[in-house]
Amino acid sequence: MPKPSDIENAELRQTLEGAFVAMRAGKGAEAVRACASGYLRFLELHPEAKAETIAIRDRRMPRMLRWPALGANMDAESARSGAPKIEFVRDRFSVSEAMTYYQFVLDEILDCERRGGG
Repeated sequence: MPKPSDIENAELRQTLEGAFVAMRAGKGAEAVRACASGYLRFLELHPEAKAETIAIRDRRMPRMLRWPALGANMDAESARSGAPKIEFVRDRFSVSEAMTYYQFVLDEILDCERRGGG
């Protein structure tokens, strides 16, 4: 099972470790905010990730739009323009929601690093 200590980049590793600590303490909103911050920082550090697309049916869409939309939502227009923003449409998040964001960010970072983007 992947964990933050697997992340090569110290800044991103520390951010995800902080999100994990917040989840363990039952602080879902704090963890989601850390995950959002970490993901946006990841995209800054790896601009090539912003350009990646995935196939959905018969078209392609920006990979970063796979970001979970559970109340901290990726603004689609900002993602398409290359300057992604995450909009918080609520203040409270459960730990299980935070876990979804956490796993997404962890997987995206580790996938990028495995492919040589570390």
